[in-house]
Amino acid sequence: MKRKLVLLTAAMLITSIPVLSACSDKDKGAEPVATGAANKEANINKTGMPIAKEPVQLKGLVSKYELVKDWNEHKGLKNYEAKSNVIIKWDTVPQNAFDERRNLMFASNDLPDFVMRANLSPQLITSYAAAGQIIPLDPLIEAGYAPNLAALMKENDGIRKSITSADGHIYSLPNISEADGRISSSWINKKWLDKLGLQMPTTMDEFYKVLKAFKEQDPNGNGKADEVPISGYKEGNKNYGDQFIKSFYGSWGFGGNSGIIAPFMDVDNQGKVRYIATDNTFKDMITFFNKLWQEGLIDKEILSQDMKQEIAKVDDERVGYVAKGNNNLWMGKNRNNYVQNPVLKGIDGKVYWTGISPKVRDLGSFVITNKNPNPEATLRWGDYFLSEEGTALARLGIEGVTYTIGSDGFYKLKDEFAKNPNGLTVDEALSEYTIFQGGGIPQRVTQKVDQSAAVLPEMIANKDVIRPNLVPEAKLMIPTFTEKENIELSSYATDIEAYADENIVKFITGAKPLSEWDKYVSTLNKMQLDKYLAIYQAAYDRWNQK
Repeated sequence: MKRKLVLLTAAMLITSIPVLSACSDKDKGAEPVATGAANKEANINKTGMPIAKEPVQLKGLVSKYELVKDWNEHKGLKNYEAKSNVIIKWDTVPQNAFDERRNLMFASNDLPDFVMRANLSPQLITSYAAAGQIIPLDPLIEAGYAPNLAALMKENDGIRKSITSADGHIYSLPNISEADGRISSSWINKKWLDKLGLQMPTTMDEFYKVLKAFKEQDPNGNGKADEVPISGYKEGNKNYGDQFIKSFYGSWGFGGNSGIIAPFMDVDNQGKVRYIATDNTFKDMITFFNKLWQEGLIDKEILSQDMKQEIAKVDDERVGYVAKGNNNLWMGKNRNNYVQNPVLKGIDGKVYWTGISPKVRDLGSFVITNKNPNPEATLRWGDYFLSEEGTALARLGIEGVTYTIGSDGFYKLKDEFAKNPNGLTVDEALSEYTIFQGGGIPQRVTQKVDQSAAVLPEMIANKDVIRPNLVPEAKLMIPTFTEKENIELSSYATDIEAYADENIVKFITGAKPLSEWDKYVSTLNKMQLDKYLAIYQAAYDRWNQK
């Protein structure tokens, strides 16, 4: 009964889709190791290549980023398959539909051998671990099947602290980033600023005046009123109110003590977890964005369009500002028109750039399920991406084909990929060879290996504009929860987050008048917001005591 309860609450945590009845275990899991290996452990090499002496076949589930080619036909992964002797049959699910599909698979216990780009929250990791559906990796790490992660933890014990769940076990491989790629960016059209004789805005009032000029003064020079001052695109299928305005939180003073630790949540300067979406200063921010929306300064398709639709608008020289990515190369042929703007002040006092991830992040990127008959081979397969060579495969592709290594040890993309003659972006040109696009994979990113767009000299220079306002590294944290806390969270989180998200969007778009703000706050409080925050407070306090 306990296991069923945990399964149910895990499924409800993110989605309200009904739990399906359990499917048959027939045909699940990996096929047996090919005849010739005495046993699975003897068949696996703990270091070097191949991983398996005799072929091992596995079934993997992956969230497929839209620019990346089919993982079953992917040239980079086929290269790794030949090298490792681990053969994977991929169930590739489009990113926007992935969370729903993953949740249903866990709810029905119809599981693959492992999940890549799993996008599991700490709550879901705890739930699936308590149900026994994902296995602890630390015994396998101690047995030598994750040599790269083991070496990194020995070098930096903070990595172990960050990836260890509240029950003392490690369940997933992380993304360890030591490069500028973990700093997100926003982009303003410098070409339009110059054409209209406008200064770079530094406050939200100045930003408003710039947006008005972008809309009314025909900066693209086509004689049409077709400019969209603020644009963007939707990623995933939840918390879009949070996603839409998140890059501006620090402009109103939020996130300076911890970053944003959960949707609409940060820690104040006294160490108290707070729900910023009920704060009066947050209301001021929403009021500002409602003004922009009512005056037509925000793209009306921002809540529905995808990346390709956004790129088309940039290509047509219609976009003034967008907050997406850690570089601007995704923006297509007009990307050089855009530069990083400074942190825009919405208040008197300190402001922050909250778009920075901890060095250890994407904690739910790779998990092994209890259906897996060969977890040793699977962990070695995933751990490879934490090596320099494996990270290079994930981010740069195949040596000699897409990149070279210089005498200084730095990696460099070949010109046909860095400066594609057909006008493709770097991400598009590499899409048959790399899997880093969209993030969420285990890797260890350094400036030497990360010769992608995020660490190009002009991108580093862009980030220098916001670097003085970055949330301090030591204060960034990712909360983890005990099984009991996780079950309690499931009673509050789904309804609270959905209600807040829905109403924030309505307040911005005018579908709900701001005169109903107090009623909205009162409703959230009645949804036991205090108990929800108390669980996060316990997790925050526990983090500080580790």
